Amino acid sequence: MWKGIDVSDNQGVIDWEQVATAKVSFAILRSVRWSGKTDYQFAVNLEGCRKYGIPVSVYKYTYATTPEAARQEAQQVVELLRSDDVTSTMVWWDVEDKDVLRPLGAAKLTECIRAAREVITAAGYGFGLYVGLYVYKERWFDFNAFAGTRLWIARYYRGYRTMRFDDEPDQKFKPDVDGDISGWQYTSCGEIPGIKGDVDLDIAYEDPMLWSQPAVEPGVIYTVSVADVWTKELAEIARQQFAARGIVGVVHKVKILG
Repeated sequence: MWKGIDVSDNQGVIDWEQVATAKVSFAILRSVRWSGKTDYQFAVNLEGCRKYGIPVSVYKYTYATTPEAARQEAQQVVELLRSDDVTSTMVWWDVEDKDVLRPLGAAKLTECIRAAREVITAAGYGFGLYVGLYVYKERWFDFNAFAGTRLWIARYYRGYRTMRFDDEPDQKFKPDVDGDISGWQYTSCGEIPGIKGDVDLDIAYEDPMLWSQPAVEPGVIYTVSVADVWTKELAEIARQQFAARGIVGVVHKVKILG
């Protein structure tokens, strides 16, 4: 497991040297505010993480109620990342607003998230979902439509009692979902050197460095076969011909439609 933080301009000016000394394994930075403007501390937070070698991903708290609005929000994130020369990272799509998003209903919200994912992945970034456990349990949207998408889930099992960064969260309170999760935000009342006041603390269940890798091609899989033939006899002939040339398979790129 890897322990990290997620931050925004709500944390003010952060001393990233102290944060790095506390052995933070990753940081998730807020990217764009509701207004469409960049988080006021994004540039200096990104610079601090780069300086001290802290792996970075970003999040966007969405208010989009239509696919068009979701695409616009996602494009704002893409433009910010490109402007700061962030060529590959994970964008966590933060779906938790009870007043704006829950009234949409599952079908409409699912379409909004799909639209955002389309923009993010087409730009070459990874796409993940951040939700409170209540969002998952109440099925605000169709989670099956995002099978294979990384999940980062919040569950605060100690209420609003302060937890220090070096405290170990009790794994028996890990969010209970169908399948694995990539991350658990276990408190919003964390305490860590270098940050004044409360900060969200997180656990990653996979190496956060993987979140900085280039995104896979959306809607594309690869298969390997010897040849595409109609009969068993032709298949055997093709196998022998390929084997004589030292070829054990042919790679096919398959576009998934629909």
